[in-house]
Amino acid sequence: MSTLILLLICSCASQKYKTIDFGRFEITVPEKWNKYERKGIDSYVGGMITDKNDTLNFDLGRYSGDVSTDFPMVYNEETLAELSNRERKLLPRTKHLITEDWSSEDIDLRDYLKYDVEYDTIACFRVKIIRPKNKGFGASGIYIDSLSGIKKKYDKTKFNFYGKFLSEKTQTEFIKALKTLRFEKYCE
Repeated sequence: MSTLILLLICSCASQKYKTIDFGRFEITVPEKWNKYERKGIDSYVGGMITDKNDTLNFDLGRYSGDVSTDFPMVYNEETLAELSNRERKLLPRTKHLITEDWSSEDIDLRDYLKYDVEYDTIACFRVKIIRPKNKGFGASGIYIDSLSGIKKKYDKTKFNFYGKFLSEKTQTEFIKALKTLRFEKYCE
């Protein structure tokens, strides 16, 4: 009897998945995540809404940027004022530094970087995977420098897919989903 109850609990808790086809690529995600589309100006953009109502955005095109410009989390009065309300609210739970003149102090800026960066291969591409060092503060996602083109800036097709301020669970599910990306057109 206890074995039967355990099997029922495990089967109810198991995650179900679906594959979403965005035309230029496919991704396998938790069943409750939904696709959304937007009208891009110079690239193909869209994304997904998670079961927790987080928005995950992608940008595929010539001007798609790397979202992980890693400025250290060292602030003065002016740069502190530039943070969004959400960032200011979350800041006390992060490793950061507030100083008047960081250039004159003996500070190792690497101690305050915003992201952990990892390189991997997804489909047939080398990708940069980012996660915030301070859970939930910043973006989580990937960047691919060139899906096509001859590696010159003016003819590359780049790709990024990221979400901001994700819970640890959603971030884990998202990174897992990103590793299922398939780019049939680009990986022939």
